[in-house]
Amino acid sequence: MPKGLTPTSQQIAISFGNTVGAGLYEEERIDLQLNALDEEVFVVTAVKLDVELPAGINLFGSAQNNTYGAQIAITKQSSPTQVSDLSRSSCFATQRSFILCSEESQAGGDYAVAGVYESNSNDTPSQLEYVDIIATPDFFVGVQNLAQGGAGATNIRISGKLYGYRARASSAVYASLVQSEVLSN
Repeated sequence: MPKGLTPTSQQIAISFGNTVGAGLYEEERIDLQLNALDEEVFVVTAVKLDVELPAGINLFGSAQNNTYGAQIAITKQSSPTQVSDLSRSSCFATQRSFILCSEESQAGGDYAVAGVYESNSNDTPSQLEYVDIIATPDFFVGVQNLAQGGAGATNIRISGKLYGYRARASSAVYASLVQSEVLSN
């Protein structure tokens, strides 16, 4: 248990999901319903993100590679245009998928998928006591679909769960956590 915090709930899971069209970045606010008057925070113990790639990914109709990604951050991005990485202090989980198309056209003018690569940073190391502490009443899930628009480009779906528990912070710890979150954007 982090110093200065007293648990007020058992472990809970918060589910979320979003669908994003080709060529778009969207950020969704997920409300934690924390009680600021009681200096309540959410201690994140694990994260699970799933990026569902489009069905029929070999039907994009172009040889361009496509990128899909998702992130979970404590604060809203100031200029949301793309998925961030873990170097951003308020971002604590990301996942990216890349579809690499071959240069050789296939029957019907489509391009073959040469490979799918996933970069997953949302696996929580088991030796950690917690992943992050959220002191503001919400967190943000950003989803990016850089597939080229046009024939065959489809939506992607992100789904996930945030695991953790509610806790009451001491006044000094709460003030410091809130200030850190606000300044991290």
